[in-house]
Amino acid sequence: MSRRHTHYTPEPVRVDLFTEEPPSVAVDTSEAAALGMQGKTGRIAANVLSFIRGRGPRGATLREIAHALRLNENTARPRCWELEGNVPAGRRPRTALIYKSEQKRDGMRVYLAKHL
Repeated sequence: MSRRHTHYTPEPVRVDLFTEEPPSVAVDTSEAAALGMQGKTGRIAANVLSFIRGRGPRGATLREIAHALRLNENTARPRCWELEGNVPAGRRPRTALIYKSEQKRDGMRVYLAKHL
């Protein structure tokens, strides 16, 4: 590896980012998938947020996020949903850290980081 070559290094995980269970709907397979992701979602969400912030005003589509972070879109989508401040019914609200802009790229909406 050359001296100028560097790998993407995500920001350190903030333990308080997402301490609750991953979201799911009341369907057996959704509940099972959420349980399988428990303990991983905070790190993945932190990486998604870091990637979107790193893109600046260009933002990122779901496909770009999934490709860059080597995630399945079905793994990246719920993390974006959470980062938008959404929570399942009955859970305490979260602060939105990203939002879907009106901009589209390759037919997909572009996520941008909120400036807090």
